[in-house]
Amino acid sequence: MEGQTGPNYQSKPRAPASQDLLGLDLDRRPGAAPLFRQLRDGVRAALLSGTLAEGMRLPPEREMAAALGVNRTTVTRAYQELVADGLVEARGSAGTVVLPPAGAVAPAPPEAPPWLLSLPALGEGSLGPDPTLLRDVAASMNAGLSLAAGTPGPDLLPVTELTDCLQEGLAAWGREALGYGAVEGFGPLREVIASRLGAGLVGPGDGVLVVSGATQGLALVARALVEPGDDVVVEAPAYPGALQTFALAGARLIGVPVDGDGIRTDVLEAVLARRRVRLVVVQPTYHNPTGAVLSPGRRERLLALARRFGVPILEDDPYHELRFADTGPGPLKLADRSGAVIYLATFSKTVLPGLRVGWIAAAQPLLDRLVLAKQFSDLNTNATGQVMLARFLESGRYEPHLRAMRSVYRQRSHRLRRELAGLAEHLEVPGPPGGGFYLWCRLRAGPQARLLAALAAREGVAVVAGDAFGVGPVRSADRVRLSYSTCSPEVAPEAVRRLRAALEQLPATTVTGRDAPVVV
Repeated sequence: MEGQTGPNYQSKPRAPASQDLLGLDLDRRPGAAPLFRQLRDGVRAALLSGTLAEGMRLPPEREMAAALGVNRTTVTRAYQELVADGLVEARGSAGTVVLPPAGAVAPAPPEAPPWLLSLPALGEGSLGPDPTLLRDVAASMNAGLSLAAGTPGPDLLPVTELTDCLQEGLAAWGREALGYGAVEGFGPLREVIASRLGAGLVGPGDGVLVVSGATQGLALVARALVEPGDDVVVEAPAYPGALQTFALAGARLIGVPVDGDGIRTDVLEAVLARRRVRLVVVQPTYHNPTGAVLSPGRRERLLALARRFGVPILEDDPYHELRFADTGPGPLKLADRSGAVIYLATFSKTVLPGLRVGWIAAAQPLLDRLVLAKQFSDLNTNATGQVMLARFLESGRYEPHLRAMRSVYRQRSHRLRRELAGLAEHLEVPGPPGGGFYLWCRLRAGPQARLLAALAAREGVAVVAGDAFGVGPVRSADRVRLSYSTCSPEVAPEAVRRLRAALEQLPATTVTGRDAPVVV
């Protein structure tokens, strides 16, 4: 066409960072810090954490004031202080722009092709305030001390045993085991899962599907069961990976509060009575992030609600085998008699994260649907990992390994809690956990978790702000998740010393009450 010099793409101006991206949650209770200071500190935390990058624009003052429900002068004063600190610069009609760190020479950003600039944000902004959280937590393992990583301690990985198991597995099953395999998974691995780990879980009408970690299991269930606009119940707070997976599938997430006895089934019943819910997603045992265990009474009621309303339950169960006592709560699916529960487990927490091997047990008709979805995802899970695990389970090495891990994690949780006792003026630490990886702690300074995470990173220790686990308006902004799984007794004192240094930098506030759970 005459005069056309390139593809007909419409250029889009770069929009300013949204208030949702900043994750600001102002505390208006008596004794709280002035609103302008909370706004200033919230933006500063976003800068320190990398949520706001050089060149991004802050929301215009009028829009920010409207979004937060404050006077425009409050926003103006906060922005002025950020300008005075050299963190941002007011550029007239161009807005208030983030500056590079002092003394830094920023490299020229790579120029994106026009077609890429025309695409909407992945998930249309539905991935929460920390869309890169899982990647960032994984990176924290190699960047100083980590109280953030939800992974086994590197010193506990059974590397020698797995190496031996690979050789033994190849001797038993031949090189053919390393070729393209069945989408459902390596036969000997599925058999030993069903007979040992899945004893009582895999019923007569059930099947087992091997998946590439629990992350793929969540994605397959979302793809096979959820259509855009469907209502999906999740716990509040909840594992960010599950929230992001179902949000990316277009689900409307309904948060139901979690307390010390797990998900509030009384609230869930009210939700199911008025909404057409497609799926309920729960972690009943050593819940991430709270560590809660669903009580026996609530387990019975949850299964009864699933039968009554005809709603399936996805049980995401990475932690039940990491109990500290010899016996403990088993999976919810053990009590399921109606086929309502889809059971998802992983070896990433108990054996080796890098294997990326997990499994699903469900009624065979549903499993057939999941197999079809997996076929279009990766065809089959990595063969080497399946061979190693099959032999590891079959040979009897798995149970002694689990017992050793349980003992170590019990010791690490006790040591970390003992060190944290010295921070009582800053941090409310829960009682001794019964298993899992996490301590769900409350900041006495109020909803400043994002700022704390940024300050802690600057001190050289990684923590996870509670905001990342929030659903809708329930942000858990006064909470922080601390993990003891990789925190050996030798490094715990130094990790807590650095955490104290970060806590002492928080603006002082007086908290007069606790945040009440809210149903989205």
